[in-house]
Amino acid sequence: MKKLILAGLLVAGVSLAADGKAIFQSKGCASCHQPAVDTVGPSLKKIAQAYTGKEEQLVKYLKGQAKPIVDPARASVVAQLILPRLLICSFKGFLADKK
Repeated sequence: MKKLILAGLLVAGVSLAADGKAIFQSKGCASCHQPAVDTVGPSLKKIAQAYTGKEEQLVKYLKGQAKPIVDPARASVVAQLILPRLLICSFKGFLADKK
């Protein structure tokens, strides 16, 4: 029974990772965020380090309900210049559907 539960959790984890990757690619996140190097936006590594243990705060930030932890001064400028309002709304809708 434990093996069955573990297998189910592993499959669910892979599915969530695939969902995250698909969203990241389809919403154009890679145009500003790279895995290990800061470009227009902070690297995924820097974001992961900053939000480890604070995952709910990251979700709130992505929903527009909290300020960013990583490069807060730059985040507001970049969001206004690069992210179209439609993208933000569609991503918020996706997050709302996942809760």
